[in-house]
Amino acid sequence: MPRLFVVGIVAATASPAFAGTGFVNWENPHVHPLDLTPDGSTLLAVNTADARLEVFDVTTGVPHHIASIPVGIDPVSVRARSNDEAWVVNHLSDTVSIVSLAGRNVVATLPTPDEPADVVFAGEPQRAFITCSQKNLVRVVDLTSPVAPIDIPIDGEDPRAMTVSPDGGTVFVAVFESGNGTTILGGGADGAATIGFPPNVVSHASGPYGGVNPPPNDGAAFNP
Repeated sequence: MPRLFVVGIVAATASPAFAGTGFVNWENPHVHPLDLTPDGSTLLAVNTADARLEVFDVTTGVPHHIASIPVGIDPVSVRARSNDEAWVVNHLSDTVSIVSLAGRNVVATLPTPDEPADVVFAGEPQRAFITCSQKNLVRVVDLTSPVAPIDIPIDGEDPRAMTVSPDGGTVFVAVFESGNGTTILGGGADGAATIGFPPNVVSHASGPYGGVNPPPNDGAAFNP
């Protein structure tokens, strides 16, 4: 009996410590999680779960892991500004980490409005453009004076990905929920009745689940 009692005490005291090591998955979406340095020698990858930037040497054609650099919480995008400098967008921290690849450390941290998603570099002189998805704006940072950014409102909900024109003069912003009245998913209701056209593709009998809506997640059934 004493042995059983001692074992019970150990189990009871050990369980909370083990529970404290759990990982909270916020399921924030990747936007631009991979990038190559301009010379093509280094692959950069965000490690969202571990809040790190992973660095790989790809000069041989086979990725070789060479560094794991702590950044902010939930990094979702990375862009190489040069062969030595990378910008990492931290969705949950509301920051951008500027990383020295040679030093393998964060050399500066820029605060941003809520839920930054992506960053690109454009213009002459070059500036950084950062989408802030929750605030529906693009923050423009003068690289010579990052303490005085300019915010450009976006007429749409949840701007995320960006790309730059070949001449570097134009930045294109992809809006996740544009609010322009278009959709690929018909059906639903207009407040008074079910909308018949366009049809709801999930409920259509020709779909992969034979019109079962919501689609089954437990064999041929939905649970719970």
